[in-house]
Amino acid sequence: MKKLQPTVRNYVENRPKYPGIKFEELFPDWIFPSESERDKIKTSQARDLLSKMLVIDPDRRISVDEALRHPYIAVWYDPAEAEAPPPQIYDAQLEEREHAIEEWKELIYKEVMDWEERSKNGVVKDQPSAQMQP
Repeated sequence: MKKLQPTVRNYVENRPKYPGIKFEELFPDWIFPSESERDKIKTSQARDLLSKMLVIDPDRRISVDEALRHPYIAVWYDPAEAEAPPPQIYDAQLEEREHAIEEWKELIYKEVMDWEERSKNGVVKDQPSAQMQP
């Protein structure tokens, strides 16, 4: 509460106090797909992760690194993906160019073909080809 702006803190402190709702009630089992016993374990893990993420105080909230190591997320965690360089800044000039429909089709087709070739050769996949750059 100390970190809140005075007006926000005053508002929050003067709101009526209610008992908290258990996460089992807030996120009941039926909202999570559950076809097996393993899915039920995932449900409890998902609920646990949500309870750690939905904490108002950032000092008590789960960190990104902790969340990536959480059992619910860890099964999908790929260090190469998490530590990849950020994507390039989007260049809106591409959409502002004037092209006939057939030209757009050709540009898109070439971009898809170039992307497939770059991905086969292990070249960075997020980079557009030269023809799609301004």
